[in-house]
Amino acid sequence: MHKHARPKQSASFGGTPSRFFERELAGEDAPSVESIRTLYDHATRVHMRLPWNHLLEENLVVFEQPSLQQQCYCSVMGSLGEMRMIQAYIGPSSYFWFRKVHEGQPVTLADFYAHQHSIFVQYIPIQEVDGPDRELLQVMQHPLAKGTVAPVFRTIRPGYYPWFVTENESQILATALECVLSVCDLMDKDPDLDLWDLPDVYPLVTLGEAVDRRRKYVVGEVKAPRRSLTMPDPAAPDPKRIQAIIDRKLPSGLALEVDHFYVPGMIGEKHSRKACVRVALAIEAKSALALAPEVGSPDESTGEILQRVVLSAIEASGAIPTKIYVRDREFKALLAPIARALGFEIAVKKSLPALDFAKSEMETMMDDSDF
Repeated sequence: MHKHARPKQSASFGGTPSRFFERELAGEDAPSVESIRTLYDHATRVHMRLPWNHLLEENLVVFEQPSLQQQCYCSVMGSLGEMRMIQAYIGPSSYFWFRKVHEGQPVTLADFYAHQHSIFVQYIPIQEVDGPDRELLQVMQHPLAKGTVAPVFRTIRPGYYPWFVTENESQILATALECVLSVCDLMDKDPDLDLWDLPDVYPLVTLGEAVDRRRKYVVGEVKAPRRSLTMPDPAAPDPKRIQAIIDRKLPSGLALEVDHFYVPGMIGEKHSRKACVRVALAIEAKSALALAPEVGSPDESTGEILQRVVLSAIEASGAIPTKIYVRDREFKALLAPIARALGFEIAVKKSLPALDFAKSEMETMMDDSDF
């Protein structure tokens, strides 16, 4: 990662580990030293190749990952002088979030982390590297002199902040870097080649068997995925809680605005993966009175947290809502079981002014920032 050849240095780390990030990935498959060495070597080759001098962020490189049975979309960042990194977005959903951000649509950092799955390498100044990342560099005999940059490997899972890569994630990222290098090779052979001349068509790289430590590759093309509207299966409502509300014979109350979103903030122990703060709100539409929010984990279904916040609002207000407004057809479908059980209507609205005000106040209080 230095302008000169990488010197051989004796690692100050006591012995070569068999795996990295074991404490941080407790209970998960920590990456082996062999996988990390392969990943590190590919990251070194990428940095020496300087792909950000030739590729724009939107010049995606696509490959198919057998272990995921999904296509991955690699973005090369650094052409504008900002952070230099290679990020592989996994699956169509993550691709759509990449497009949303790239097109300049307003997206909070919490929303970005909450709704996409990606693995990336970022090249940062050596003085900013510490802890397990620095130990990895010492084992790899990476130069530690001032002015050097170093690769840091991370994954973003839906609902979580960036964290250390597992064994499988390290292999996926290594494949992503190989595919970017393959496209760079092809462009070197034909400087006039434009692999992104057609709208929404990207180069698709297929890697073959390794020959002399370099894998053969074939570059074809693939169209961008299309959005498809699918309705989720709603969670079964809590029968005891529903029956208790029915037994109270509550009157009809005010209309509610209900939504679910992520706000800035981290939940998790010091050496564990940090979750984004996930909130569901129910607000009285006319008075803008906020009822008790529900906080959920990233692994909890959206239907469960939405149903909980509505049931809590009914129990706290002592009334069945006349109507509930949501901004998403998916949320309407997820709330349909309790709407049928308790006899209220659900309507989809583009604007939820009372709830948006409460959400804005919450985000301001937690000091969020937009991309």
